[in-house]
Amino acid sequence: MPTSRRIFTVFLASPSDVETERGTAENVVDIVNKSVANRVGWHIDLRRWEDMPPSFGRPQDSINPLVKECDLFIGLLWERWGQPTGIYSSGFEEEFELAKARRRSDGVPEIWLTFKDVDLSKMKDPGKELTKVIEFRESQIRLAEVTFKRIKDAQDWTEKLRSWLTEYILDFASQHPEIKQQAIAASVLSFTDTGAA
Repeated sequence: MPTSRRIFTVFLASPSDVETERGTAENVVDIVNKSVANRVGWHIDLRRWEDMPPSFGRPQDSINPLVKECDLFIGLLWERWGQPTGIYSSGFEEEFELAKARRRSDGVPEIWLTFKDVDLSKMKDPGKELTKVIEFRESQIRLAEVTFKRIKDAQDWTEKLRSWLTEYILDFASQHPEIKQQAIAASVLSFTDTGAA
């Protein structure tokens, strides 16, 4: 039987201070799958660090394989930089560097960066964590490797992520038209089998 859908894997990298946005990302992916992705022969699979089971060893070693197999890497930062991994200053930094290295060598994954707006009062005395986020954002401006976007809050993130994912999966599917044909063939075969029964 032909494959009805192909999996498009998205990895969401961010510290825990954007817990709300991480949760709504799952809802957004659900909506985009039902409204668009499944219809064009693809299924978006969202992967996050909190979905990993417990394991022995350096925690980041369990998360990095998700970055190594994703089609789209989404980085989301707000006020926290995250915990050191023993190799990098944070899990986010290690994941981002791994995604960039893959992109340079293999041409994948696509990389999106998003920064949630910080209250101006916190910018006067940002502290260690926020200072690292600010420095990282400024380094991205200097390097001009990855274009980033800003979001105001969880609602803005939800609306923008839905729009971005919908547009991207439609563009991606148009570059892989054979997948849609397989999905149509699988649907016809399934309908025929059901009718014959």
